[in-house]
Amino acid sequence: MANLLLVRHSEPAWGPENPPSKWELTERGRNRSRSLGDYFVERRVDAVFASLELKAAQTAEIAAEVVGLPNVVLIHDLREHEREESPIIGDAERRALVIDCIRRPDELIYGSEPVRTATDRFGAAVAKLMSDQEAESVAVVAHGTVISTFVASVLNIDPVPVWESLGLPGLIEIEWPRPTEI
Repeated sequence: MANLLLVRHSEPAWGPENPPSKWELTERGRNRSRSLGDYFVERRVDAVFASLELKAAQTAEIAAEVVGLPNVVLIHDLREHEREESPIIGDAERRALVIDCIRRPDELIYGSEPVRTATDRFGAAVAKLMSDQEAESVAVVAHGTVISTFVASVLNIDPVPVWESLGLPGLIEIEWPRPTEI
């Protein structure tokens, strides 16, 4: 059985001048990514994968560097729920829309794909990369909505509290392929 660390990216520099996939980490986000790398050392992470989105890739690369891992594998299907073309909105409005999307995963509410589609895509990517691994501890750096809805589907729990609990970075560790019963 392998440990799977699902990590929400570190703190990005928010801004309307670029779409969210192009947001880079703040200095604080970089520092937190180094601390994440220290945790990876403790957990003996020996493989790191990440979404192609810049904030996730940077988080993974900084943490992997602390561990001494030579490369991070970037996987397109680990990306966030598609909302790249949606306008940049305020935090409170975005939060309400994301929760609404999570609560009604089969409906297209915000973005260009239903949350269920994103969760299934992300889950299939995680299952594939884990089936191809012999590593004992694997980190996947991605995004809050897909991580929380995937974890909730695996554990059969409410995804909203999971989503609300994820910090920048945030981490959930599960045993793969069979998560520990709650």
